[in-house]
Amino acid sequence: MPRLRLISLATLAGLMILACTGAASSPVLQGVGNSVDDRERPASGDTDDGSNQAPITADQQLIIYTGEIELEVAELDPAVQQAEQLIVGLGGHVASSQAANGANSRYARITYRIPAERWPDALAGLRALGTRVVTEATESQDVSAQVVDLDARLANLRVTEVALQSIMDRATTIDDVLEVQRELTKVRSDIESLTAQRDLLADRAALATLEVTFAVPVAQTSRASEGWDVGREIDNALAALVRLAQGGASLLIWLALVIVPLFAPIALIIWIIVMARRRWVANHPAGPSM
Repeated sequence: MPRLRLISLATLAGLMILACTGAASSPVLQGVGNSVDDRERPASGDTDDGSNQAPITADQQLIIYTGEIELEVAELDPAVQQAEQLIVGLGGHVASSQAANGANSRYARITYRIPAERWPDALAGLRALGTRVVTEATESQDVSAQVVDLDARLANLRVTEVALQSIMDRATTIDDVLEVQRELTKVRSDIESLTAQRDLLADRAALATLEVTFAVPVAQTSRASEGWDVGREIDNALAALVRLAQGGASLLIWLALVIVPLFAPIALIIWIIVMARRRWVANHPAGPSM
């Protein structure tokens, strides 16, 4: 095997170890870096790693805010319009919406994307639009560590890409070129995948997600009559009457088949004893008292 191919294979092995460990200060990375000219290295301040966001530092925080709130409003359409004006004024926008206009209920469910730094202002402004806050639930997730880790892995992969490209430029055989090309394709695919993950987290942290339900309270008369049906009530009354008649019939059956046969002999014996005692008393009157 040519000397160049041996050097290339050794370098590729080191690069794979680097990609798996993601350690920027690894001796393997330092060894690979020595094979690349300084002018081929990415500048220390270069943030063009293919992502749409600049890398964050360790002291920065990226927090994803999400929440749901249900508001009771006097009028649906004005409340929805005022809410949209509020969110747009804060730098947000409507992500999705749906509405229902039934006979006994009217509501709208809208999802807003709001700049994270204006999250408290959005919640306070929306609460003020309703006559009552029915439910409210919010949560936050700190993804700073995840984004920092992705940034570090992307930086390592970029260095690996430059090193592979340098080896590609010096390759002289077709086998070497094809092998390096396979590894270069894999590294670039990993860069695209990590960049997509990083951008998604950064986007969710930059714009919080809030789902708001606007509902008009149902009138008491409508609420009282909701679900009431004359036919069903008549059917329930007849069913109760049938159950009552069935209960009476069951009681008579039990009396005729269980109670009477069980207690009739006992009652007959008691009656015979009573009648016999009365006859004995009648035939043996008590003697005159002294």
